[in-house]
Amino acid sequence: MGWLRTSVGIALMAAPGAPMRLAGTESPTGAVLLLMRTIGIRDLVLGLGTVSAARSNETSDARRWVKATLASDALDTVVSLAALRSIGRRDSLFAAALALGFVCGDLQALRAASEQQSSQHVP
Repeated sequence: MGWLRTSVGIALMAAPGAPMRLAGTESPTGAVLLLMRTIGIRDLVLGLGTVSAARSNETSDARRWVKATLASDALDTVVSLAALRSIGRRDSLFAAALALGFVCGDLQALRAASEQQSSQHVP
């Protein structure tokens, strides 16, 4: 999940208008491009933090980073659904479904980190 999030972050920073064009928006505004780059920076930091923590010997670090990404993705899901009236049903549901997909991945990563931590504590 860390590498996927890192890749998404880099893509959003490099081509912030691509998601808007895929959604059918003809020309994203400067504010939208800034928002997409900001989201890209957030994803890059969360992704690299997760990768770095997963490579360390401290499983508690990995769990902490995965919990942070889980919180971010869960809030993205809620905010996307809350924006139904302002951005439209299709875009709201698409954004929520995308974020929910990441929530599922985060939960799987958290489960794996918990199992790894449990196995390290067994004599």
